[in-house]
Amino acid sequence: MYAQHKKPNIIIMMTDDQGYGDIGAHGNPYLKTPHMESIGEQGIEMTHFFTYPNCSASRAALLTGRYPYRTGVTAVTQVDHFMNTDETTIAEILSDNGYRTGIFGKWHLGDNIPMRPTDQGFQEALVHRGGGIGQAAGPAGNTYFNPVLEHNNVSQKYDGYCDDIFTEAALDFISKRDGKPFFTYLATNLPHFPLQVPESRAEPFRRMGLHEDNALTYGMIDNIDYNVGRVLDKLKALDIEDNTIVIFLSDNGPRHRRTKNDSYPGRWVANLRGTKTSVYDAGIRVPFYVKWPGKIKDQKELFNMGAIIDLFPTLLDVANINPPKDIHIDGQSLLPLWTKNESDNLKNRDFFIQMHYGPTPFKYMHFTLRTPKYNW
Repeated sequence: MYAQHKKPNIIIMMTDDQGYGDIGAHGNPYLKTPHMESIGEQGIEMTHFFTYPNCSASRAALLTGRYPYRTGVTAVTQVDHFMNTDETTIAEILSDNGYRTGIFGKWHLGDNIPMRPTDQGFQEALVHRGGGIGQAAGPAGNTYFNPVLEHNNVSQKYDGYCDDIFTEAALDFISKRDGKPFFTYLATNLPHFPLQVPESRAEPFRRMGLHEDNALTYGMIDNIDYNVGRVLDKLKALDIEDNTIVIFLSDNGPRHRRTKNDSYPGRWVANLRGTKTSVYDAGIRVPFYVKWPGKIKDQKELFNMGAIIDLFPTLLDVANINPPKDIHIDGQSLLPLWTKNESDNLKNRDFFIQMHYGPTPFKYMHFTLRTPKYNW
């Protein structure tokens, strides 16, 4: 019997560039995502959950509960993705309150001291450098297969496919028997470019007649779904399912590559407008599922507006930890909505979204204001 804790375990699974339309239940004519969807079937799906239109901003907002501009994160290039080192992350607070904290996958908020995951509250870290495997921040020639990764700040070559490697490390972390609750942040780099996936995953989509890019992308999402199932199965096997809150979401909408001579149809976006980097719905409205057996009633759809900045105060609520008094938190706790259907704190709120590239902000580019009723 796995030791039970008074404080609940916390798992966040975040994908990279998986759009709202990249879910079977959202009308995608090619994909099946039963494990992702099962989280909502056993808990809640928030159908109008919003992030930022790029990777780093969403990750900074998730970890701090603050608008990314407050944290120093505005985009993903140059120094735009370096999070201020004096930010207090959810990992730091949970670690200070008796949690084991681990990140597995993508960090993208700075690779050097003092910006690394281990400098910001994560006791265990298996991550790739920069914004993705194969990008300039990592070793030359790195790929999704047998990659060089950073384990607690030490470069090491691993055997296998990156998504499977990150998931296996997360499962090992979850399985430790040290008498402490855990916070597991499984932040896969899939289905972000480059499009690299085992042939067995892509081939079924090729047989459907899809363009190669779409077949590879959907193969990557199929691999994610498989590993989501592995995580859920592990919770059952350890008999800790009832004491664990599980959240699944994406960081932003899908990227669509198109060239002058390439007229292939883009990914299914559930009839939403825009793509990644856009502040239209396809760029910022993402899949979001949460379950917590015994605390959250199953099979509910919620249409209330939720935002990535809400996860920080929500998780503090989940762990029964008071928020720091000296930090301005922009998000609102979603826990009353999830457990009691109380939403008074969410009725009259604004959610600002903006991004720019380069060190100097400028007006009127990539900005929007969302409210529960309107998109300005």
